[in-house]
Amino acid sequence: MKRQEISDKKKEKSAGYFCANKKCFAVNRRRISHFTSRAAMDIEGLGPKIIGKLIEEGLIRDAADIYELKEGDLAALERFGEKSAANLVASINKSRQVALNRFINALGILHVGEETAIDLANHFKNIKKIKEADLETLNALPNVGGVMTKSIYEWFRDPQNEKLLERLLKEIKIENPKEKKNQNLAGLSIVLTGELQSMARDQAKEAIRERGGDISSSVSSQTDLVVAGRDPGSKFDKARELGVKIVGEEEFLKMLGS
Repeated sequence: MKRQEISDKKKEKSAGYFCANKKCFAVNRRRISHFTSRAAMDIEGLGPKIIGKLIEEGLIRDAADIYELKEGDLAALERFGEKSAANLVASINKSRQVALNRFINALGILHVGEETAIDLANHFKNIKKIKEADLETLNALPNVGGVMTKSIYEWFRDPQNEKLLERLLKEIKIENPKEKKNQNLAGLSIVLTGELQSMARDQAKEAIRERGGDISSSVSSQTDLVVAGRDPGSKFDKARELGVKIVGEEEFLKMLGS
């Protein structure tokens, strides 16, 4: 089934900018905030307020400028000490290595959210192939609809975006998708609830996707499996009520082959 621009089944969130002036402060701050967000480049400590201050001070104009920031630039800002500056630079440097799907999501392409970024990464394997893909190639993807196809195609052919991408690729090392794992979770709708001790929530999601599973945020009669960590809460109760299979962390790790 093609993913439609509004009524897509995955209801994924993508960056959206609604100011008529594309260079206005609010649009720019939101665009950069999306780039640094947890689901994208995950630059801890670089939230909207600090990004706004950096723009106001003329220290950054776009996402690529983030990688040119020095501790001295930050320490001079109001309410920013040497330790805070050092921590933020360390966080920025940590983001210099990132998975392809996160990088695609970080670009803020209209209509492209986390799930589509994963689809694009898994299909094309590297950013160069996505950039060079024509409309026919993009439209042939199983989960990409016409509006989304046009948005992806046009983003990579916009002169400003081309320059931004070129600068980013000089600063960032992209980890392309690895060879697929055993697809033992293929077709299963899986819900995570509670805190896992052995891995972060995002790592668990990635491990499930690598093995062909789909992540769902809520438990329903369509759910195949619930992975329950510590203090699972209402999703655990809902799964028991509906008779959905529940596994603990130890069994989940065995399923992953860990």
